[in-house]
Amino acid sequence: MSKKGGQQNLEPEYLYLRVRAGDSINTNALAPKLGPKGIPPRKAAEQIQKVCKDFSGLKVTIRVTIIGREFTVDVMPTASTLIIKALNEPPHEKSADFKHTGNLSLEQVKEIARQMRHKSLANEFEGVVKEMLGTCVSVGCTVEKKSPKEIQQKIKNGEIIIPDEEPEEQEEKEN
Repeated sequence: MSKKGGQQNLEPEYLYLRVRAGDSINTNALAPKLGPKGIPPRKAAEQIQKVCKDFSGLKVTIRVTIIGREFTVDVMPTASTLIIKALNEPPHEKSADFKHTGNLSLEQVKEIARQMRHKSLANEFEGVVKEMLGTCVSVGCTVEKKSPKEIQQKIKNGEIIIPDEEPEEQEEKEN
């Protein structure tokens, strides 16, 4: 719906950005995207920094929801971002080929899987855990001081049993 007759567009528009949390955000990069929608880029950059403070030093995906001339900012963390955050590593240089060498417990991987369940296409919780273990392989960390591939194989063979959790059960636990 366009702005005919002075009416504002009340349908939400979404803008997705990938930013490094904790770094200053270049308002010149935001201006072409937000300016035509009536959003001041400096105000948006301040809001993004405020929302991202828990993920300092990590790249996160941000969703800016625009309704009329009002906006909200949400963090949409990816599996790799949550895994790197769980490793609690000190800040490092910004290089693409950096390998994370930390270790996670299987419980930490399950907790990340619970957070990512809504994004997964897996039918069972076990599948979501396997997806997170695959992401651990990509990140370069270990799980229970073993290769994540070994843990995946043990789950597949039935040596490690991951009880199925319904998404509704998780919501009840949070409340």
